[in-house]
Amino acid sequence: MTNDANDANSKPALKADIQAKIGEKLKEAYADVVNEPVPDRFLDLLNQLEASSPKTKPDDKGSNKK
Repeated sequence: MTNDANDANSKPALKADIQAKIGEKLKEAYADVVNEPVPDRFLDLLNQLEASSPKTKPDDKGSNKK
């Protein structure tokens, strides 16, 4: 017994125009979030991670491979 929702050959449950409208509304809803600055705490964590990772010269890429 197959489930039509999981069948790769089945058609989408929603019409294309409805899917497009949902996509537009999602973009509107998340537009503000996407444009927000990265919180200082995240930047601090990224800087700590970068400082703790080993440094390599740009021309040494792949030289660590054996």
